[in-house]
Amino acid sequence: MFKNKTIKCFFKIILAIFPFVLSIFISTNGQASKTKTISIGYQSGMPVLTIAKEKGDLAKTLEKKGYKITWHYFNSTSDMIDATGNASGIDFGGGGATASIFAQASNKDIVNVAAQTGAHHGSAIITRKNSGIKSIKELKGKKVALTKGTAQQYLLVEALKKAGLHYSDIKPVYMTPSDALAAYKKGGQFAAWAIWDPLTAQAQKSAGTKVLADNESVFGKSTDRQFAAYFFTSATFLKNNRSAVKVIISELKKSATWYRKNPKAAAKLLSKAYNTDFASLYVAAKRSGSRKIIPVNKQLLTSYKSQADVFYDLNLISRKINVYDQKYYWDYEK
Repeated sequence: MFKNKTIKCFFKIILAIFPFVLSIFISTNGQASKTKTISIGYQSGMPVLTIAKEKGDLAKTLEKKGYKITWHYFNSTSDMIDATGNASGIDFGGGGATASIFAQASNKDIVNVAAQTGAHHGSAIITRKNSGIKSIKELKGKKVALTKGTAQQYLLVEALKKAGLHYSDIKPVYMTPSDALAAYKKGGQFAAWAIWDPLTAQAQKSAGTKVLADNESVFGKSTDRQFAAYFFTSATFLKNNRSAVKVIISELKKSATWYRKNPKAAAKLLSKAYNTDFASLYVAAKRSGSRKIIPVNKQLLTSYKSQADVFYDLNLISRKINVYDQKYYWDYEK
């Protein structure tokens, strides 16, 4: 009798709490199913993205809005932009303008959603001191290493032009940044290298180096605009996730401010993230400039156009692009 009463009592308790347990399960399961994943690319040339990753504030803010982040490292902007919008690729990234220009020329589904003012130093054309080369003019007929589709390709074109040379006057050697750094340390494979920080700083540390030209020496006061970097996403992702993109931009602004105000702490953080020596990253951080994150506006697009026209004239892109086509840029302040 007692046993039967106990069993009945147990089942009454189960029946009483079952709806409550079920509601918790449904709620939790529903929340999980609503969580969206945002895949973000980062690279050593865009430290603000890496800082956002390492500090974790962006992930926390997006988590509150139903998103989680996966991070993916790339060697260059061109690799990153190729992966943007693909099913197995990324949703958001950032890097030099050149890759975005190449993407638009190829009708790729890419939208520039914010810009970062250009660093005045760090992106440079360098040579080993024992090369005997003292100026850009002396690169005529010589091999110059670079990564195709990067902003440094534009820097090289403009530096040559300023020295009275054409791109056809040199022998471009297209290499990945890591391969070029290894070759630069050994010497003898090319006369000069067009590269960006922190690789510039690493090259300067590892071998006697002469800077033949950098952003400021080529573009002067217009460096902020002429060498601006861009943050991009796919048109499809932007259409469905505008509020999330605005959150990302807002958090990246905070990361950029922190980087600018705390170069030493930033170098320590980046050193761990990239497994790169602190000294090179500290040099890069100190000379990075204001690097403010700003909307993509008409003034920026005019500078973007001058770069696009250069690549078209050199037959490096197949068609002339309309940089003012709103399909390819978005002003986050509007």
